[in-house]
Amino acid sequence: YVLLGTVGAGKSTLYAALHGLACEEARKTQAMQYDLEGGVDTPGEFFCHPMYHPALLSATADTDVLIYVHPANDTLCRLPAGFLDIYAQREVICAITKVDLPDADFEGTKAMLEEHGLSGPFFPIGKDRPELLQALLHWLQKKVAD
Repeated sequence: YVLLGTVGAGKSTLYAALHGLACEEARKTQAMQYDLEGGVDTPGEFFCHPMYHPALLSATADTDVLIYVHPANDTLCRLPAGFLDIYAQREVICAITKVDLPDADFEGTKAMLEEHGLSGPFFPIGKDRPELLQALLHWLQKKVAD
């Protein structure tokens, strides 16, 4: 899997949580971070700035699953136009992070992402709600087993 999303979306915190680390142990990603199980955490700058898109495309070339990470308190779609077309043959799932914040709107964010071509599944994630991570972990483990 590869985590994609904007700066501050919660990718590195999610990556740390997927590896059993506390949220406080997550570090800002300045370069791609890989694990031995095939997970990749990408810098948000690679997603936000078109000049870095070739590096992002290179990093995602061999992955089967892309996890688009979008915060539940951001009502704007940050996906570059046509970006999902590149991944038509891959599974793209969504982790909607920061659902534990007071201004979070999981359903509104999910609806906005669906309007922009994402079909899910959609996983709510909150650093103060570790039980929510279990559904995503289970989904990823099942994917690896298939």
